[in-house]
Amino acid sequence: MTSADIRQRFLNFFKERDHKVLPSSSLIPFGDPTLLFTSAGMVQFKPYFLGQSKPPYPRATTCQKVFRSVDIDIVGHDGHHLTFFEMLGNFSFGDYFKEKAIPYAWEFLTKEMKLEKERLWAGIHNDDDESFEIWKKTGIPPERIRRFGDEYNFWAAGPTGPCGPDSEIHYDWGEQYGCGRPDCGPNCEYCDRFLEIWNLVFITWNRDESGVRAPLPKRGIDTGMSLERLTSVDNQKRSLFDTDAFQPLIQHFAEEAGKPYGSHPESDVSYRVLADHARGTTMLLADGVVPANDGRGYVLRRVIRRAMLHARRLGPAVHLSSGVPLVALLVGSVYPEVKTQADRIAEVVRSEEERFGIALRQGVERLQPLLERGTLNPEEVFYLHDTLGFPIELTAELAKERGIEVDLEAVAALMQSQRDRSRTATSNFSAPLAGRASRFVGYDRLEADTSVTDVFPVAGEAERADVFLEDTPFYAERGGQTADTGWLSWNESKARVVDVQPQGEAIRHRVEIRPDKLKPGDRVRAAVDQMRRQAIARHHSATHLLHRALRDVLGEEAVQAGSSVQPDYATFDFRFPRALTPEEVDHVSALVNEKIRENLVRRVEELPLEQAIATGAVALFDEKYGEKVRVVSFGDWARELCGGTHVERSGEIGIALISSDRSIGAGVRRIEMRAGAAAEQQIRNAERVLRELGDILRTASPELPARVVALQTEVKRLEKDAANLRQRLAAGGSAQLEEAEVDGVRLMLQRVDDQEKDLLPYADQVLNRANGNGVAIVIAGRNFAFKVASPLADRLPANDLIQAFRKVAGGKGGGRGQVGQGGGIDPNRVDDAFKSVQDYVRKHLKPPPRSSPASGGGGNQ
Repeated sequence: MTSADIRQRFLNFFKERDHKVLPSSSLIPFGDPTLLFTSAGMVQFKPYFLGQSKPPYPRATTCQKVFRSVDIDIVGHDGHHLTFFEMLGNFSFGDYFKEKAIPYAWEFLTKEMKLEKERLWAGIHNDDDESFEIWKKTGIPPERIRRFGDEYNFWAAGPTGPCGPDSEIHYDWGEQYGCGRPDCGPNCEYCDRFLEIWNLVFITWNRDESGVRAPLPKRGIDTGMSLERLTSVDNQKRSLFDTDAFQPLIQHFAEEAGKPYGSHPESDVSYRVLADHARGTTMLLADGVVPANDGRGYVLRRVIRRAMLHARRLGPAVHLSSGVPLVALLVGSVYPEVKTQADRIAEVVRSEEERFGIALRQGVERLQPLLERGTLNPEEVFYLHDTLGFPIELTAELAKERGIEVDLEAVAALMQSQRDRSRTATSNFSAPLAGRASRFVGYDRLEADTSVTDVFPVAGEAERADVFLEDTPFYAERGGQTADTGWLSWNESKARVVDVQPQGEAIRHRVEIRPDKLKPGDRVRAAVDQMRRQAIARHHSATHLLHRALRDVLGEEAVQAGSSVQPDYATFDFRFPRALTPEEVDHVSALVNEKIRENLVRRVEELPLEQAIATGAVALFDEKYGEKVRVVSFGDWARELCGGTHVERSGEIGIALISSDRSIGAGVRRIEMRAGAAAEQQIRNAERVLRELGDILRTASPELPARVVALQTEVKRLEKDAANLRQRLAAGGSAQLEEAEVDGVRLMLQRVDDQEKDLLPYADQVLNRANGNGVAIVIAGRNFAFKVASPLADRLPANDLIQAFRKVAGGKGGGRGQVGQGGGIDPNRVDDAFKSVQDYVRKHLKPPPRSSPASGGGGNQ
């Protein structure tokens, strides 16, 4: 079975047993600051298990998107560690307990999936006699039930919250994979004979911050089974990377590299890393995570950069971003948010690739001789990170591959002390450290006379320097607000400040100047670009008004999930389960502009966190705050914790326009908005477009929608006529049809018009002539499509035939299951390529399956 078949079969199984099928929640946990990512299927149900909310259904089942960052460095080095995976789960909220959870799992695996009963073992908690008796009664003999302590058979979603003992189901690959010890069994330390496939958690307690467990009002069931692991067992593939979830990606990257998967252990590791990280990166970006230097964004950036390192090892033609469209193709039907955002996601990854490319090259070049030396001291690791931007984790991983250990505690100590030191010299390295703490004075003024505290060169950019100042009016990028730009001037010199970033307690100014032009102690005048700052402030204040308006119109569940404040636009991400209606958008927009016209006064206070929350200030669920916080209010209406810059009165915003409302992930939406001059420009642009459309269509502006609808109807009619014509051509195009028969299989090659783009309808028509025992090949200029009749799909996979065809005709392309297509072939070699396909069938046609009951095993990859 394919992974898609197994996913659906699981959900159907529990649906038939009165479980409500629910969609996956976002990879960003909602309202749960204890978790960085959604790590299990039960995360979205925590309030039900804790008794904080009443569950709308007593039973539920999901296929949950999960991301775990703990094993990033291991991924690719074996066949079973992943970052992103799909977790199949069934849940009971005070309904059933062990007495049904265990039999359900056994029934699904042995009857629905038809796994051999003799290969299934159970692990239970040392104290769980009840589960032992249920497993015996269900069908597992005592010798295949093993007891373990908390390390293996106690589960919790995080450091606090619902928890309880669990029972794991393990699959036995067979004695030939074992260590030979008489006590070999699940969780064996000496071999990987056993694979854990399903964890049944018996939610019993709520654990508080001190570790104390209190009984829950109602016990529950939380189970989790990796779809990828179950697929590997069903397909009898020991490595998860040999299943259909990963093989298309691995083959894609292998084609880019020009090296087949399986040809060399080192390149195989890189292919597995790229396949996993392409999935993880795509899914995180689809759910609204963006690359950053801390939090979730840092994990995402770390994954992207690790993948880039392995892509670089495979060759210059290999790029992580090229895998994004394929991930969208593989999972888009289940997670439509990936499909709709594929272009944007690929662009973000490409931007990260370009951004990190120089640092990666320079870092590897500097690291290589150190690794060849056989030692690596903490100061060198710190230098690579602090000056070249080379991630410490990558340094440690590359060193480990050479058998060199990195003292990460010592590196952390250097990072901690960097705020108090200016420079240090070690092992022929002059290693610049981060600047001293800076004082931000930009809330009250946009210019300041100040002193330079440190100046560092920028790797790869001789005409730029990183300058640190004692006092600065420049706002460093944080909290969603973009950085200020402006100028530094001294004596008769002046230099442009192009970026400002926080670096611990210091503020780093990237300046267009050679680093030898300034030195510590120099006096400079720092001036912020006033017009740009004002435009940013308008947009930031507008997002505060928007947040309050959304909560007024949609309810308190509309909670901010992120923002990006720029001088010419702002985006506002918020958690909400559905699209806004046009009426709701209009209502929100009207409310925001009403408050702008009221010219509300901005008030800023610094308060203890608890007092700020008590007075109604809105805080982000997953944001970490200090004991004292900055509260920004507009009148008595909008009140938030915020460290950003704002207008003094709401009337300075002028006007705010909502440009779009769209989904960026499960349960997360994004509004794009323009304010002030940017909004005015948007109005002018829209008016110009309406005028031009009216002129082109000879229609007055109010009548344009009806005119467009009429044109769309006409286009659909013409497309239908064209499709009918193509089908008639395909059905009657026997003059250009070539046929060959090999071992009873009809191979048919149809040439059609060079301009045709969609070739699969032609393949369907050609295949209809084969009475279910043929292969259709359709050629249109340099493009091609293959389709294999259903009864032959397992014996002649389309992808194998395409590769035989491309060996002669060239081009690019591939297939999956019955179909495949591609382009770039040499039309003059099609006849020889058709003969190559015939030869392939003659040599590789698999015998038909024997008549026997169907099993759950999958076919070749």
